Amino acid sequence: MIKFVDIDALFGQYMKERVTKNEENLSYEEWENKIPALYEEFGKQHFKELDGKTPETYYAAASGKELADALGSQIENGQSVSEYLCAAIVHKPDAEKPLIAMLDSDNEEKTMYALNLLGEMGSKEAVSKYVELAAYGEGDEHIRELAAELLIDQCEAGKEIIFRQIHDVDDETKALFCDVLSRCAKDERIYEVLQDAFLTHPAQATLYSSYLARYGDERFLPVLYEAIERPGIDYGEFRELKFAIETLGGEYENERDFSEDKVYRKLKNENNARKQKK
Repeated sequence: MIKFVDIDALFGQYMKERVTKNEENLSYEEWENKIPALYEEFGKQHFKELDGKTPETYYAAASGKELADALGSQIENGQSVSEYLCAAIVHKPDAEKPLIAMLDSDNEEKTMYALNLLGEMGSKEAVSKYVELAAYGEGDEHIRELAAELLIDQCEAGKEIIFRQIHDVDDETKALFCDVLSRCAKDERIYEVLQDAFLTHPAQATLYSSYLARYGDERFLPVLYEAIERPGIDYGEFRELKFAIETLGGEYENERDFSEDKVYRKLKNENNARKQKK
């Protein structure tokens, strides 16, 4: 078991002593600017509280599981979690499985720490949990958002899981899955999924057209041309569809009348106001 030492408090004391001595004759503002360098310097100092070790080496001999257990314990006890502990965990491959297990915790702080550390590790083993938390999680919104970001970062590793589930999810989850797939390398299945999602969600044409544009397949142009010609679309939707068309190498020059559109009039008034200021 790893002995808990409040390394952040130790740094606070170290800095206080340095500032009090002020051998460099620095101002308060200059000391504030020096904090990052001072923290790096602190990491290489030996302390009796750390059994003669430095903050950088204190956790070096521990296993990944021991470090993950220490992290969980410190969070549960309301103790300060040091950056040095987190850095040590990231550099221990055998910490990956304990961190993945931590994602099932009811403690949201533990889940957030585990997600962040797995993200830093570039974990692919955690991708199925990212999908679960991002798409089906009922916890904190921050957890869902972070899991979605990590899933996007590992889009290639996650795409097969998405293919197995995308036809049985609600609209919100389908949008997330399409967002992820739109960032993957070319795959005929992705082309079909994105086009089908665009065609079956006409009320969300703005959102889904952004996925088509990002994916970058010019075969989407016919459905985009069809969508932009629909009567009754508002100016915001028109602009996004036109952007998608142009991103894919197409052009759209047909004249459209948006003079009664609220968004169009607002943007036009703002543009005129800027011109008058010049």
